[in-house]
Amino acid sequence: MNLAILLAALLPWAVTPIAAFTRIFLAVSVLSVEMQLVTLLGVGTLYTLPLTNVVLAVLLIGWQLKSGAPFVKPPALSVFRPPAPWPVVAMLGALVLLLNTALPLETADPYHLERVAQIERLGTLAHDPAAAFKVNILGWVYELILADVRQIPVIGAGLVTLHGVFGLLLYSVTLATVHAILPLGASQWPMMALLVVPPVFHQLVLIKNDLFVAAPALVALAWLVTRARSASWTESLWAGWLAGFVVGYKLTYLPLALVMAVGIIAAQRGRAWRPLGGLALGGCLGIIASGQILTIIENARLYGDAFASGPVAEIGNRTTNIAEAAESVVRFGISLVDLGLLTPRWWPGRGGWGGTFGLPFIWAAAVLILLCRRSREARWALTIAAFQFVAFSAVFLDADVAHRLALAPALLVIAVAVHLLDRPDKVVMSARWALVPVLALSSAQMLRSAFLYLTRA
Repeated sequence: MNLAILLAALLPWAVTPIAAFTRIFLAVSVLSVEMQLVTLLGVGTLYTLPLTNVVLAVLLIGWQLKSGAPFVKPPALSVFRPPAPWPVVAMLGALVLLLNTALPLETADPYHLERVAQIERLGTLAHDPAAAFKVNILGWVYELILADVRQIPVIGAGLVTLHGVFGLLLYSVTLATVHAILPLGASQWPMMALLVVPPVFHQLVLIKNDLFVAAPALVALAWLVTRARSASWTESLWAGWLAGFVVGYKLTYLPLALVMAVGIIAAQRGRAWRPLGGLALGGCLGIIASGQILTIIENARLYGDAFASGPVAEIGNRTTNIAEAAESVVRFGISLVDLGLLTPRWWPGRGGWGGTFGLPFIWAAAVLILLCRRSREARWALTIAAFQFVAFSAVFLDADVAHRLALAPALLVIAVAVHLLDRPDKVVMSARWALVPVLALSSAQMLRSAFLYLTRA
C-alpha cells in the first residue's frame, strides 16, 4: 500500500529509463527507512504509514509541479526500449503470467514468506524471539515489499501472486536502464541473451530476492564500466547509493564495494577524490536504506551479537579453511561451463537452487575473451566478474549450485558482450551467428523448466 502511494507520486514524472529505475528504488528506500524508524521508535506500524505517505506523496507531487518536471504522457513511453523484440517480451510475459496463476504461491526458501507473515503480524521489522534465526537475520526489504503490497485492499493478495510479472517489469526497466548507460546495439534480437538466463527465469516463478537485489548491482556495474572515467560527484553518489543498498542487503555482494571504489580510482586516477567521496557518501545512504543497521541493532538486542555470528555459523554454507575455499573456487569455475551436469555429481550433498548461468554466459565470456585485447569494456567486465566470482566462491561452499547469488556480474558480462556486437569485425560476426543456437537452446531449456513446473506432482 505504502509503496504504491510513493510510486504513484514519483513514476509519472520519470521521462527516461534511468529516472524510472531511480525512482522505483527511491520509493523502496523511503519505505524501508520509514519502517526502520517505526521499529526503532516504537511509534506506528506498517498499517498506520499510508496516511503519512499520502501527505508525503502530495508534497512530492506539488514539488514536481512547481519545479516544472515534465509529466509523462503515453507517447513518451516510447523512450523505454523493450529488453528484446516486443513479441518475445510478450511471449515471456504470457508464460510468466501462466505460471504465476496456475501454480500455488511458493518460495525457493520458506523463510521469505515466514518473514512476510512476521512483518504482517508485528507491523514492524523487529526480530521475533519465537522465529527461526534465518527469518530474523537475513535481509528483509523484499519481504517488506510483499507484506506492504498484500495490504492493498481487495487486490493485494492477487498482486503478490503475480510477483513474477512485476519481477519481469522491474527487470525490463533494469535492462532499459543498462541500455541507456551501456548501449546494447541497434538490433534488439541479441538482447534476448539477457532474458534466457536460467536463474532469472526461475525467480519469476518462485519467490526469491536475488533478482531484486541484482538489479541495482547490475546498473551500478554498467555505470562503472562506461561512465566512471568522467563521473561527477553526484553521479558517483547515485552509483554508490545503489551499490550500498545491494551490499547492505545481501553480504554476498560485499566485493561489489571494493570493485566500485577501486574502479573509480583506476578510471579517474589523480582526479578520483571527489567522485570517491560521492561514492562513499552514497554507499552509506544505501546501507541505511537496505536496513543493515537496523538488523545489527536487532541482532544485538536478541542474540547479544551485532552480527549474529552463532546463528550465521549454524547455516553452514561458509568455508572454514583455505583448503575448502580453494576447492569451492575450483568447483565454481567448473560450474561456469558445465551447465550443472558435472559438479553436482562430483561433489554431491550441497544445497542450491536456480540453475547455472547457462549458455548465454558461456557465449558472452567467450566473446569478451576474444575481444579483450581490443576493448576496454571487455577487459573491465571480465576483471570485475572474475574478482567477484572468486571472492564469492572462496567464501560460500554452495557457490557452484547457487549461481543466483552472483547474478549481477554474470549479467554484466552478457550485457557487455551484446554491447560489443555492433563492431564491424570478423570475430563479432561469428559471435552473432553463434548466438542463434545459444538463444534457441536456452529458450528450449526455459520452456522445459516451465513444463516441469506445471506438471510436477
